[in-house]
Amino acid sequence: MLVGGCASSSGVSGVQSLPFVDHGTTQQSGGDGGPRIVVATDPVLTGLGQLAPAAQGGRLYIGVFAGTQRTGGYSVKVDRIERNGDSLVVHCTFSAPAPGALVIQVITSPAQLVSIDQQSASGVRSAVLLDQSGTERARATVTQSRS
Repeated sequence: MLVGGCASSSGVSGVQSLPFVDHGTTQQSGGDGGPRIVVATDPVLTGLGQLAPAAQGGRLYIGVFAGTQRTGGYSVKVDRIERNGDSLVVHCTFSAPAPGALVIQVITSPAQLVSIDQQSASGVRSAVLLDQSGTERARATVTQSRS
């Protein structure tokens, strides 16, 4: 299963909170551009395979990316994951350095890799990345595998 593009959400009602495993963060994800979300059954396909070198069967890996930043001091942290009908909603905190803060002058691309039980995502069609204010930062289509 791999994610890409945009999709709308519809279908089953009711929000279900999903437990997740944190596989770690990086400041150098290599991701260009703005925030994005990637979902796959193999952590390597998220672009963050180095954070979960031993893929566990039955897991669905979710990579969240803050986008390219001009300095250090930025981060993204998954706070909770919910299933809302046929959508996964990933709630994150995006952090930036305080004005005037002393930060390293280097291009960074903060990201985090988490995973959920693959069964809990059965029938999911989209993944939505929301920031701490509830603003949508990214959306992707989830393609279900047929195996």
